[in-house]
Amino acid sequence: MRVVLRRLRAWFLAGLLVVVPIAVTTFVIYKLGGFLEGAIKLVPKPWQPEALFGQSIPGLGIVVAITFVFLVGVLTQNFLGRRVVRLYEAVLLRVPIVSSLYGGVKQLLEQLFTSSKGFEQVVLVEWPRRGLYSVAFKTGEAPIVHPDGIPMVNVFLPSTPNPTTGFYFMLPAADVIDTHMTVEEAFKMIVSAGIVTPGRALHIGEAGVE
Repeated sequence: MRVVLRRLRAWFLAGLLVVVPIAVTTFVIYKLGGFLEGAIKLVPKPWQPEALFGQSIPGLGIVVAITFVFLVGVLTQNFLGRRVVRLYEAVLLRVPIVSSLYGGVKQLLEQLFTSSKGFEQVVLVEWPRRGLYSVAFKTGEAPIVHPDGIPMVNVFLPSTPNPTTGFYFMLPAADVIDTHMTVEEAFKMIVSAGIVTPGRALHIGEAGVE
């Protein structure tokens, strides 16, 4: 009986490992697709599929959303477009709460998509106390100068299992240890709470992680 139960449990867990990732991915894509489908409302009502053909066309909203983003990008690359962007940004940045939200999101996107740096390195930091190590991302040089002239770096410490939240802090460059992991490997390990690892040993030594 125990053998049967163990086998049933193994089959169930094997099924979970297949079904859950597919279900989560499908759910996210479905929700994102539904959100983008709403972009069809940007089209004047007489030109919408319901008015022209009497029914909606699946996927057309996504095409409209992508086209809209592309056109906005084209328009903002010329002199007049840049002036308009600077004008509405000046207005938004004067609104207390909106300015923080808008400014933070824009800086993050610029860092991820237009900057050559992004997450520079996957590192280890001793957190939450000495002797315990956490995976973090070095994001650049810190904007402050240490009183003793010690080089400081910016570090983002993501939380598990949601790496989009976490802690940002500055610390001496000597206190971060390079892992030689890729960003993708680090994200997989963080999201899985350590279940998915790079598949190779990372030895902590005086010279860092090898």
